[in-house]
Amino acid sequence: MSRFITPAVVGKIILIGTLLVFMIAGCRSFPPSRELPADAQSAPFKAPPMLPTPTVPVLVDEQATQQSAQAANCTNDLLFLEDLTIPDGTQVNPGTVMSKEWKVKNSGTCNWNETYSIRLVSGESLGASSPQTLIPARNGAEATISITITAPSDPGKYSSTWRAFDSNDQPFGEWFSVEITVINP
Repeated sequence: MSRFITPAVVGKIILIGTLLVFMIAGCRSFPPSRELPADAQSAPFKAPPMLPTPTVPVLVDEQATQQSAQAANCTNDLLFLEDLTIPDGTQVNPGTVMSKEWKVKNSGTCNWNETYSIRLVSGESLGASSPQTLIPARNGAEATISITITAPSDPGKYSSTWRAFDSNDQPFGEWFSVEITVINP
């Protein structure tokens, strides 16, 4: 025998092996003392779905992006599509506060951003401030322009006409308006 493997070492190896065999065999020979009814058992474990790895947000200079997204020598245009609220000639009581909405299309090649506005070009302001920021819209997209108006206190017919302006204060596109009739309550 080698001087490292002595009869004592061999005996310990045999003893440990025997104990392992009895332990493994013993686990299989003892069934559970009683089985649980199916309604008392927990639901089988279902692993949760894998979630995507979080990514680090990228900070974007929006002003630079909007300016670079604008095509060189683009043209501004606005096509009036329809009145969405307050049809022309609607009768209202004095002091009524309403939201006037128009559906329009950016029919130009420029993208509208926060530098674009709408302005009162004729008629009564009806309590709406002018200028107001034009809703951002990419070229070819439809958008809803909305302003809050207040009916005057005196009965009569009132109109308010608005138009879009670009970042250089140049008007463009079709105008859009609201016409109301204030009645005696």
